[in-house]
Amino acid sequence: MKPARIVLIEDHQLFRDLLIAVLQGNPDFVIAGDFNAAAKGVQGCLELHPDLVIVDWMLPDGKAIDVVSALLPKLPGTRFIFLSSVEKEHIVREAIDAGVQGFVMKRASYETLLEAVREVVAGRSYYCTVSSRLLIEAMRTAANAGPNALTPRERDILRGVARGESLKAIAHRSKTSPKTVNNQFSALKVKLEIYETVGLVRYAIRHGIVDEL
Repeated sequence: MKPARIVLIEDHQLFRDLLIAVLQGNPDFVIAGDFNAAAKGVQGCLELHPDLVIVDWMLPDGKAIDVVSALLPKLPGTRFIFLSSVEKEHIVREAIDAGVQGFVMKRASYETLLEAVREVVAGRSYYCTVSSRLLIEAMRTAANAGPNALTPRERDILRGVARGESLKAIAHRSKTSPKTVNNQFSALKVKLEIYETVGLVRYAIRHGIVDEL
């Protein structure tokens, strides 16, 4: 197998150089490019077509979410890992909603990052211990808060599913990639702790998200 081509988008040069050194020490990875800002990173990725983009949550000219939003429709095969020094529930939730496959806090070890890269490149998802805990706490808080805690995007997906729309149709209607909608739908099921379609339909009817069918 060819080494996975990775692009780094990180504004702190010292940290970026350390990441490059760690990743280049693994024969399964090759650094295709590195950038210090969102705009440069997006342009670079469109030219390089990497397998994986590792991007810092906060950049001088935008957020990691902006990078994913710009790239995902044009590079559907590219996968993403977010890095962050800010440990907030909403950040991890936003990463999930954006269709990001991995999240690693900057205080994690290099071994954790390497594990995340291996898992995400292999087609799986990886959230470090801290980000997983934050995600669980966010979902628990949302579940306890009831349907009012659903985001407009989540309500739209739930309404569409209850009406019999396919995830592909929902993605087309909302001009979002099917992969992103699938990730959002999976997160929604975990958030509500309802995993069967019939249960989601009942929930949507019970809480007035959709009229009784």
